[in-house]
Amino acid sequence: MTSLLGGEVLALLPAVVRGCITEPCWWRDELVGLQVMTGLSDLSLPDQPTGYRRVETARSRQWPRPGDALVHESSIVHQGVSFFGPVLIGPDCEVGPDATIYGPTVVESGTYLGPGAEIRRCLLLAGAEVAHTSYVGHSVLGRRVRLGAFFCVAVRNLRRGTVHMRSGSALIDTGEVTVGCVIADGTETGVRATVMPGRRIVQTPIVPANAVVLKNC
Repeated sequence: MTSLLGGEVLALLPAVVRGCITEPCWWRDELVGLQVMTGLSDLSLPDQPTGYRRVETARSRQWPRPGDALVHESSIVHQGVSFFGPVLIGPDCEVGPDATIYGPTVVESGTYLGPGAEIRRCLLLAGAEVAHTSYVGHSVLGRRVRLGAFFCVAVRNLRRGTVHMRSGSALIDTGEVTVGCVIADGTETGVRATVMPGRRIVQTPIVPANAVVLKNC
């Protein structure tokens, strides 16, 4: 599949991130979410590729990731938006007022982030929409995913230990203390949907309002 990020930028992204962007059924590998999180840790953005503007990021003691944001010239970033660490915003995106994005994060073309949304170490594929006052962390959202208002993905377990994920019949220790979710292309959620850590939504096109996703579906 063709990406609007531009060849210069696409070539510099981690291989697993490029694979999700270009492959039609990127979610088939049950551990792809973990692989993307690992890949994002190696995210290194170019100084100022053609068509992008560099935005200085804020500092945080709790999120000490170095690097600035790159925002495509065609994208709209409203007042009050904060960037922390390396963040890539592709063409024709809109980031609503008072949204916060923590890198390493890649937001592909045509994505909408509503007012007050928080994104943390994520890959958002083309056309994803995150409604206002939602939290998406350590996750991968597919193309044209639509998350209703007040969506939340939990990223830690109550033991504060490493998160486990299902792979076939096996339970895999990710070695990560923060893992969000994987949501396949075209999925929609109602308002106030909540997803537990390490879950995959790849077979359920609509998640009802107020639902709590406890298992892969």
